[in-house]
Amino acid sequence: MPQNHRLARGAGLAIFFLALTAYLTWPLLPRMADGISPSPDSLLNLWALAWNYHILPREPLSLFDANIFFPRQDTLAYSEHLFGVALIAAPAYLATGNVIFAYNFAIVLSFFLSGIGMYLLVSELTGSRWAGLVSGVIYAAAPFRFLQLLHIQLLSYQWFPFVFLYLYRFLRQGRPRQLAVAAVFATLQILSCNYYAMYLALALTLFAIVLILVGRSLLDRRKVLSLAAAAGGVALVALPFFLPYQRNRADQGYYRRYEDVVQFSAEPLDYLRPSAFNKIFYVEYLPHQLRSEKALFPGLIAIALGVAGCFATRSRKGSAEEVAPRVMRVFFLVLLATGFVLSLGPRLELGETTIFLPYRFLYRSVPGFQGLRVPARLTVLFLIGLAVLAGWGVAWFVERAGRWKGGWQHAVGAAFVLLLALEYQTYSLARVLPAPPAIPPIHQWLGTQPGDFGVLELPLHEDITQESVRMYHSTAHWKRLANGFSGWWPNDYWVLVGRMRYFPTAGILRFLERDVPVHWILVHYDQYPERQRAKLRHDMERYRDRMPIRARFGEDVVYELLPQTRAGDEG
Repeated sequence: MPQNHRLARGAGLAIFFLALTAYLTWPLLPRMADGISPSPDSLLNLWALAWNYHILPREPLSLFDANIFFPRQDTLAYSEHLFGVALIAAPAYLATGNVIFAYNFAIVLSFFLSGIGMYLLVSELTGSRWAGLVSGVIYAAAPFRFLQLLHIQLLSYQWFPFVFLYLYRFLRQGRPRQLAVAAVFATLQILSCNYYAMYLALALTLFAIVLILVGRSLLDRRKVLSLAAAAGGVALVALPFFLPYQRNRADQGYYRRYEDVVQFSAEPLDYLRPSAFNKIFYVEYLPHQLRSEKALFPGLIAIALGVAGCFATRSRKGSAEEVAPRVMRVFFLVLLATGFVLSLGPRLELGETTIFLPYRFLYRSVPGFQGLRVPARLTVLFLIGLAVLAGWGVAWFVERAGRWKGGWQHAVGAAFVLLLALEYQTYSLARVLPAPPAIPPIHQWLGTQPGDFGVLELPLHEDITQESVRMYHSTAHWKRLANGFSGWWPNDYWVLVGRMRYFPTAGILRFLERDVPVHWILVHYDQYPERQRAKLRHDMERYRDRMPIRARFGEDVVYELLPQTRAGDEG
């Protein structure tokens, strides 16, 4: 193919998936600089992304010692570190200095690259560009993605197809560069989401088993050693990002309760239950799934094409084909089935009968799975398998349409793409993209104060999710907050919450000096009930020598907590 033709095709592909992304996410593109959901999970992830950009140029080895839950260490490891997301969105942040723009840029890239990656994989497997386009649309636009818009890490499954694409090329051609590229993409996927790190490890284990059983003739000593070296290299790079999580589990005893894991498991019929946000007409005739984590319906067209792909794969079983494509066919069938079964969690209830499922073994025996709360997210592996199998289904239809008089293959391929685009309409993102919460002036003032000291903001919310707003505000100053919200939190955090109900007393001040040695106490008086507010003002006046006022912006007042000896000297 001439170079110009190749460039034009690549440009056309990029334009198509960029237009698809704009269509699916509108009005995100014109709101890139200021559109962010105010939900606690979105603000948590925005804060984590901002922390990456703040700390990595200054103290990269302190990445996990984030500015929440002071004086604890490894606090970023209470949730997703988002290093992989920060890496790919770094050009947007460096160009604008706007972390909201970088966050939304990462969302757009996740849609765009998911489509591109699946297109490249399936078009190479099937030899059909229309099959690649259809599979790319399924993988980029499936409804599951829209129900994870508050979780940037769960949107970031774009690297899976690239991993399998370059593994496939390596099996066929054996070039070390191809394996190195696969390792880079695997590392990016692992560092983008902890859930997907576990899922990729599981998928690659399945790939190895299929390769041994079906494609052993593809392997020689050099390839086996190269694959082992690549796996070891990826593990070596990823290991430092998992050690803080292990330290927290050992220190705090973190694990997800078996009952919670069961609650967040899918049911078989969830794959036929669309969410209430789907707009296509036929969803009115299907039962809705109101819980976003369980709305796993991939669409009727994708299901139909996937079934066709299964039969198309079967029909070619006896043909004289290469071993590598056969390995990939078997692998993606196994991946689809595995993703479906594991997403059902540790057990399946059929009336009064309980059937224990393979996920129970993973939860009990495989390191890491006890920290994962939502087995239903394993539908990502199902979706990968479905998208690839649907591609084989499209290739089968397009091939037969090409035999018709006049050659209808392009019309059939385009019809599948158009129907999928219509089927995958969901709600407008305008409803989840209000203006970001304003950062109050008191936080700007804290940003002008020298020193990396501790800050306690009051009142401490017993609904810990409300602390996400304060974490977002802290991006204006990056002082060490005793407050925090995350997927996990220190076991003794609730001791602090309980003590602060009776603040201030001499005993509480001694407790703070000993266990939570903050320098500033920021009181938001307008967040207290009126009667409690008046009492707190009176009590703070009694301790003015120990906690003198250093700044006041309306109802927001900063007090300096002086050490006992220094307070006595000033008095």
